[in-house]
Amino acid sequence: MRVLLSERVAITTCACLVTAVSFAAFDSERAIISCVLGWAMLAIAASDAKRFIIPDVLSLPAIPLGLLATGLSNETVGAGQTALEHTIAAVAAFGLLWLVRHAYHFSRQAHGLGLGDVKLGAVAGAWLGVQGATNALLLACLLALTYAFGLSVLTRRPLSRTSVLPLGVFLAPAIWITWCVTGPAVPSMAPDEGSSLYLIVPSPIG
Repeated sequence: MRVLLSERVAITTCACLVTAVSFAAFDSERAIISCVLGWAMLAIAASDAKRFIIPDVLSLPAIPLGLLATGLSNETVGAGQTALEHTIAAVAAFGLLWLVRHAYHFSRQAHGLGLGDVKLGAVAGAWLGVQGATNALLLACLLALTYAFGLSVLTRRPLSRTSVLPLGVFLAPAIWITWCVTGPAVPSMAPDEGSSLYLIVPSPIG
């Protein structure tokens, strides 16, 4: 009972943190998008941590939602990251992780990467594009390695090749963090219609 209560407290706290960060960092439209993504990634991380399962009901809808969010924010991103590019990124991320999954199974005769993780990679591509998805994967690996090393030190048990870590626990929050940092945070460089663009040019000395 205490464990269940602590889990609920942790999830509620994280959800409140996602909400607070979203509305503190973005305007109302992007804050809502950030909350939707953050809450979905939180639910995925919680499920993977507890059951080593990433439900399709959470991961699959996040793919078209990511493409839709990209289209809505394309004017403010201003970096050529169109919905088509994010679609290609989603397919590429899915294909890459699918190959990693089967290569590991071929060499070890065991699955080291779940299909849920592969689909979550597609979510990363849909929301972040190629570069963003790459950053999210690298961040997830860094978080996983840090956690594994810290756990090994605390428990005084060495890491082994058979140690199991749920990737979704680290990749899901990495997707949201990367989106917050690199996604909608780039302002538009073009002035609105009817507005003036002022440049402050320093006067030469002398």
